[in-house]
Formats: sequence, structure tokens, C-alpha cells
Amino acid sequence: MPIKYYEIKKLLREEVALFDSLMSKFLKYFLLYFFIVMFFGIGLYGTSKSGGSSTNSNGSVLFTAISLIILGCYRAVVVLERLNLKNVAIKFKKGKFLDEEQVSLLISEVDLSLKKINHFANWSCGVLATILIFAVTTLVNFLKETLTSQEISELFTDRTGLQNNLISFLASLAMLVIFCILFYYLTVQTFTYNRRFVVTILKSSLYITEEDEIMGGFWNKVVYVKENFWK
Repeated sequence: MPIKYYEIKKLLREEVALFDSLMSKFLKYFLLYFFIVMFFGIGLYGTSKSGGSSTNSNGSVLFTAISLIILGCYRAVVVLERLNLKNVAIKFKKGKFLDEEQVSLLISEVDLSLKKINHFANWSCGVLATILIFAVTTLVNFLKETLTSQEISELFTDRTGLQNNLISFLASLAMLVIFCILFYYLTVQTFTYNRRFVVTILKSSLYITEEDEIMGGFWNKVVYVKENFWK
């Protein structure tokens, strides 16, 4: 990466600290996943409490109301995050730290770096997945060679504690493989977080005009969220 990238990153991070940015992302995805859990919770609650009683109806209404509130909070966080990025882009543009040609050149450099990192992440995840699948396959083949045909047949036909333990073991093994691949991929992607932040600001600054003004103040932001809630 060119030296200018690190200078611009430091400048932009003075406006939005890395911790604040990460907390905003965490809150956004926490609300999103919470909404998904509540959404499926409504279906599970309705299925388990089938019937027309007023208690069941009230429970479903409560689940639905909480889900809608969470969805509203999630959308508000998304709009506010977009506004904060726009404010930083406006300040960067009007600070005239770089001209448009330099901005475009730096964007191309950062995009190229991101493509290389993404390519490496996808390739290395494929290699890791192959190794893990090979290890699991080897373990399964070892168990097949260790157990006799009769033992294997009894294992899959009888409801024994051993069968339940084997199913739990295989499920845990599958989850471990998925978790390892996902954790590795997210770890690699973490190193690109600042670059994605910088390139977002740089690209946004190209669309800033003289009429754009930094929007601050609590009530101004409330109005902005209201006007852009469904956009």
C-alpha cells in the first residue's frame, strides 16, 4: 500500500475511531440476528402453543411487537451509520486533502489490495476445508474398519446410548469444521476492515457537492432517520 493510504487512514480514524466503528457494526448485526431469532421464535411459539386461547394470541402479539421494534432499531442504526460516513466524506472532501485524480488513484490501489486479500482468503479457506474434510473422512473410515458390519448395523438400528453419542459426536465434528472455516475467514477479513472503511469514504467523497453540509445535532439526525428510514 502507498504511504498516502496510511496518512489518509490516520486522518479518517481521527473522525471515526476504530472502536466506535466496530461497536456500531456489532450493534447492527446483533440487532439483525436478534430479529431473525425473534422471527423464528414467533413461528415456533405458534406451533408449540397451537390453539385459539387469548393467552396464546397475546404471546404471539408480544413476540411480533418486539420483533418490529428490533427491526426498527436495526434500520435506524443502518441509516445513522450511513449518515456518519457521509459526514466524514463531506469533511474529507471540503478539507481538500487530495484532488479527485489522487482520490481515484488511491481507490484503485486499495481495491486492488482488497481483491488480492479476498482471493487469498477464498483460496486458503478452500485448502483448509479440504484438509478438514480429509481428516473427518479418515476418521470415519477408521471407525468403519474398526467396527464389524454387525456392530455398525446395530448402531444405526438400535436406540442405544452409543448411537446417541455417535450422532452427537458427528454433529459436533461438523459444527467444529464449519466454525474453524468461518473463524479463519473472518480473521483474514478483519485485516481488511480499515481498508474497506477508507475506500468507502474515498468513493463517497467523489459524489459530494458544494451543497452538501455536515449534519449534526440530535434532532437533525432524528429527522434524517425519519426521512431516510425506508430508503
